[in-house]
Amino acid sequence: LVEKMYKVSELKKTDSLRCANPEIKNISGQWIYDTVDRICKKSNTKVPKIRYSKIAIPNAFAYGSPKYGKRIALTQGLLDIPNIELEEIEAIIGHEIGHLKNKDVQVMMVASFLPAILTMIGHSLIWSSLFNRRNSGGTLAIAFAAIIGSFILSLVCRSLGRTRESYADMHAVQHVPDGRRKLQEGLAKISEFTEELRINKHKDMKISGFNALMISDPDSSHKDMVSLQHSRIKISDRELVEKYAKKEISSKEHFLELFSTHPNITKRLNSLGKK
Repeated sequence: LVEKMYKVSELKKTDSLRCANPEIKNISGQWIYDTVDRICKKSNTKVPKIRYSKIAIPNAFAYGSPKYGKRIALTQGLLDIPNIELEEIEAIIGHEIGHLKNKDVQVMMVASFLPAILTMIGHSLIWSSLFNRRNSGGTLAIAFAAIIGSFILSLVCRSLGRTRESYADMHAVQHVPDGRRKLQEGLAKISEFTEELRINKHKDMKISGFNALMISDPDSSHKDMVSLQHSRIKISDRELVEKYAKKEISSKEHFLELFSTHPNITKRLNSLGKK
């Protein structure tokens, strides 16, 4: 289901992926395999299957199951960031391997199961009360209690998701040389380029459903966005990070973060800290 939604295909070592950075132009599948293998060995993690997603959203994600095995995927959108660097892709890969190392796919699947069940029960009871008038008041009360409980638990799940993202960030910091700086710069570029796609109303921005799997939530980039006009004002990678990190978070942004699967980008960069 994930692979169909995100247009995923197997990445082979002999493949060559187009990169928008004119200094790189192409990234070989062999380089990606070698990078994954190196980080997995350092963190004592089993090497996952490596996939390529054709969507334009700049991102990467981890997923899998006991039957089909663990997998990570890089999107074409990530490689389409004009100033993306190989070292930043390395840190992003380190983050995704962190999700697999910490079993976040399984953790989030189990955590989201109860809210889904409560929602199903609540809706079933509402429909039942419509066709069975006897004790419909009590049935509706239980139904609404289930739905409210599901909403509260979904907020708890999103908070858990934000925590797991922080753990995966730390995995990249610990297992990628200079991972702190590399990941900060990569995250800032992903947020900025995602907002450019949103402004241009790219059709792939309508894809949603598994955003919790991704390194950055595409649906919340506009909430975190700092207007930098990066295409017109030439600034360094560190200046880009500082622009995000120094942004004052409003009360509205604090509130909206409660409904996001990922930490606010400003909080995230500051949590990663300085070298």
